[in-house]
Amino acid sequence: MAKHLYVFIDESGDPGYAIGETGASSAHYAELALQIDDEGLVDFLTHIISWRYCQGRFYESKTLPKGRALARYINPIREIHCRGNLHISCVYLIKEHYTGPYLKPSPATNQNPIFFRNFIHKKLLEFHFGKSSPAKEAEIHLIFDRYTMSRELSRNMKDYLHNNWNLPDFEHICHADSIYTEALQVASQLLIAVKDIILQIANNETQNLLNFIAMKDITSFRSRGYE
Repeated sequence: MAKHLYVFIDESGDPGYAIGETGASSAHYAELALQIDDEGLVDFLTHIISWRYCQGRFYESKTLPKGRALARYINPIREIHCRGNLHISCVYLIKEHYTGPYLKPSPATNQNPIFFRNFIHKKLLEFHFGKSSPAKEAEIHLIFDRYTMSRELSRNMKDYLHNNWNLPDFEHICHADSIYTEALQVASQLLIAVKDIILQIANNETQNLLNFIAMKDITSFRSRGYE
């Protein structure tokens, strides 16, 4: 029986560039992929659901616990990672210094938030699967946190990822709402904490607890080009 890999993807920041203006864009942009297999998913969901029940939290939570509770929440997730059933990757950039395509108008590319977001999807997944290639028989499901997108744009995004030779074959690519998807909620929680690490305002405890997340700064693109 083929192993299933579920990859949950969320973003921090927005794909626009209007720093310093009214209604300004975020200073950064980041995407995180939380991958978990069949075996790890059981323990992962058991931990998250049990935690929420014990805490009396029966609604979507966007932030990690504070203080001593943080380690009790994160350590079981780290344990699943150490067993090899869970992998988390994050790519990020500081917009002001970004030299890649689609974020800002340039001689090479126009400003295009949709193309920019898709390009970062690609960079995240290339980084994520470049660290540990999945077995050929694995069925990989990509689940993006839902954002407004027409059917045509959704189809273009899927084609863009399916036709990339640097990525594995994906069984399904879909969008879901984090309000009913526990793993997307955790991805969002981790990404908010990672944002503080990116912006260098996280405390040492948080950095140490989250050091199992593979991170890559993609602010600067050099001679290799965009593709």
